[in-house]
Amino acid sequence: MNDARGFRLRDGWWVLGVAFLFSLALAAWALAPAVLRLVERPPGDGTSIESYEFDLDTPSIDPELLHAAMLHRDMVPVIDAPEILTMQDVQDRNSVRSSRYLVSNDLVIGVELGDETRAYPLSVLNVHELVHDEIAGTPILVSWHWPSASARVLVRDDAEQTFRVSGLVAGGSGLIYESNEDTEMGGEALHSQLLAEKVTGSEAGSPMKTLPHQFTRWTDWAALHPETTVIAPDPQLKKRYKKSSPFTYYESDRVMFPGLETSSGPSPKAWVTVVEIDGTTAAWSWPWLQANATEGVFEETVGGRKLRFNVTLNPDTVVVTDAETGQTIDAIHGLWCTIAALKGSLEPKYVDAAVSP
Repeated sequence: MNDARGFRLRDGWWVLGVAFLFSLALAAWALAPAVLRLVERPPGDGTSIESYEFDLDTPSIDPELLHAAMLHRDMVPVIDAPEILTMQDVQDRNSVRSSRYLVSNDLVIGVELGDETRAYPLSVLNVHELVHDEIAGTPILVSWHWPSASARVLVRDDAEQTFRVSGLVAGGSGLIYESNEDTEMGGEALHSQLLAEKVTGSEAGSPMKTLPHQFTRWTDWAALHPETTVIAPDPQLKKRYKKSSPFTYYESDRVMFPGLETSSGPSPKAWVTVVEIDGTTAAWSWPWLQANATEGVFEETVGGRKLRFNVTLNPDTVVVTDAETGQTIDAIHGLWCTIAALKGSLEPKYVDAAVSP
């Protein structure tokens, strides 16, 4: 009898043992990707720019402006194929308080191409920085780098071309690189998101094709484009979106990277708009535009083209259009410390005295 009881006990422990081993196997399977990333994470040590293993030869910018910004490459969860929402989808989400997505003063990057328009909320871009998308049949890359307050919309060569965040900056502005899963990582050229050009490697200085965009309020974009579509957020990152607003960073004059201290012009973190037309480069600080706009509008002629600046406050936005056609101008926006570092040769004739280099 004792032997039978002992057998039954041993049999029960065997079942528990198998279950325990099965649980360990499941835990190992779940944790394996995270452990693998820790052991074999992408190149970069958070300090030395060489450790990120990019092609640093023949830079078209001052090498002293290059700095490590992240612990290693690919730390940003880039979006490769966004879910697209219609205006009705947005309205349906907003009808439920817990799922509200876009409200009037939310900031978006708006893109118009052909008969299509699409909005990319800053609340999403603060986390992802890069969005690979296609609009009117054209593959594009929508980019936003909050430490330099710069947004650019780049045209990709084809739908297969993808980019990732390098973990490095130039003049405080983000550097990205073209990824290729078919080749071994390392030796890629760096591209400046703000300058929209390659800045290292054999093709350093070669420009990337861009599209005009509007940095604007959702209410203004939706009023102009009632049929616009919008990219959807990742539901798994809902909490991260809520905590990702960088706007307190802009409230102080302290810069994030060495060499960005400014000796003239507005405060280092004043937002500045730069327009380049027919070889003429002009720049205006947002505080100056806000002070000189009449009922939210300021007009100026640059390179023989009359421009209109539509200016808003709280939240602050500046949208540049052709005063005659209403066409959006491909303007560059960014913090003064970065603009001064990367585009220091601004034409004084068109720059407010408080912004002169």
